[in-house]
Amino acid sequence: MLIGFALIVVAVFLICVLLFRLSIHALPLFVGFLAGSATYRSGSGIVAALAAAAISAIILLAVAQIVMAHAKSEVTRAVIGIAFAAPAAIAGYHALHGIAVATMPQSTWQFAVSVIGAAIIATASWTQWSRARL
Repeated sequence: MLIGFALIVVAVFLICVLLFRLSIHALPLFVGFLAGSATYRSGSGIVAALAAAAISAIILLAVAQIVMAHAKSEVTRAVIGIAFAAPAAIAGYHALHGIAVATMPQSTWQFAVSVIGAAIIATASWTQWSRARL
C-alpha cells in the first residue's frame, strides 16, 4: 500500500510538471490546435490534421526564435515575450484554478492560488523566451 501511495504521488507530480510545460508553450499549442482543427474540418483526414498542427507549431517556434536571435530592439524582444507569456498566463490560471477547485474549499484562496500560479507560469515563459538565441 505504501508503494502504491508513493507511485500516486510521483504520478501527480509528473502530471503537474507536464501541465507546467504545456502552459509555458500555450501559444504554439493553440496555433497547432487551430491549424489542425481547420484542416480536419476542411475534409482532410486525421493524419493531415495532425501534420498541419505539428508543422504550424514548429514554424511558429522557428520564426519566433529566428526573430529573437536577430532582433536588435528590446521592444521587439518584449513584444515576442508578451506574445508567448500572455497565453501562458491564461493557460496557467485555468490549469491551477482547476486544481484549486478540486483540492480546496471554495474561498478567495482559490483565486489567489490561481493568480499566483498564472504569474509564475507567465514569468517562466517570459524567462524562457528572453534567453532564446540561435
